[in-house]
Amino acid sequence: MTGLWRRIDQRLVAPGPGFRVAEVQILLAAVIALRLATRDWTLVAERPAALRDGLTVLSWYTGIPAPWALVVAQVVGLGCALLVLAQVRPHLAFVGLWVAYTSLTALWGSSGKVMHNDVLTVLVAAVFLFASGPPRSGWSEVRVRYGWPPRAALAVLALAYFVSGAQKLVHSGPEWVFGDTMVWVLRLGLSAHLSGGVEPVGQDLAHVVAEHGWMAVSLAGGALLLELTAPVWLAIRRTRIPFVAAVTLMHGSIWLFIGLDYSAWPLTVAAVAVPMALAPDRALWRRPAAVSAAGAPRR
Repeated sequence: MTGLWRRIDQRLVAPGPGFRVAEVQILLAAVIALRLATRDWTLVAERPAALRDGLTVLSWYTGIPAPWALVVAQVVGLGCALLVLAQVRPHLAFVGLWVAYTSLTALWGSSGKVMHNDVLTVLVAAVFLFASGPPRSGWSEVRVRYGWPPRAALAVLALAYFVSGAQKLVHSGPEWVFGDTMVWVLRLGLSAHLSGGVEPVGQDLAHVVAEHGWMAVSLAGGALLLELTAPVWLAIRRTRIPFVAAVTLMHGSIWLFIGLDYSAWPLTVAAVAVPMALAPDRALWRRPAAVSAAGAPRR
């Protein structure tokens, strides 16, 4: 067991090319910028303070934020995202982007129904608060400080999905798959729009699945299996792209059947897993000088 953990540690902190950490950082910044730009954050100010009892990093704040303050946080976050995309003081800009995004999502999630739409993005992006990216002239350099952040982001992805699946087993056991859980989830999704929720796009298909138990069991079992095996998918370079496709299908079906938008999850997975699916000496959009296989192991 000690040898296994030693090998995992060595793999996590192995040297990597500078362009890889920059690519993942830029893609995560793009995902966060999209989330910031496509939501009306001033709606938080319209919610009564009495409803703000969700457990978030801003649980200590019990007041109602002013609409202008929410807009300022949004604009600052988008400005920081542009700096990251342009690679102008990228680390400092990414910290500012993460703080703005986390603050707004915490305020949004602290009232009403507890949702986890942005949790994965916040957790994965937090890795890059401690990451040191390369200078413009150092994208092809191979160093340990460039190797660990993308791999740590993969580890966070794997752990998040695994824990999500494990929690289903802890609280519901095999009944989560073989019981009526998925049937009722689909039926609640079909009726959500009657109480002010979003009407599912694929409500007719969801009705068909809910009426056929074997379909619901297959849907639940496939989702649970994907979550529990996420560490395996993400540990192997060649299976990272298929994992992106699989989680996109899973979260897409949630939106199609229930109307819940979890698009940030597959986007975050893609931002990390797609660059990390490439050979260590192959850049996603640049072609810097080749790096040695010894410096960036093909894993």
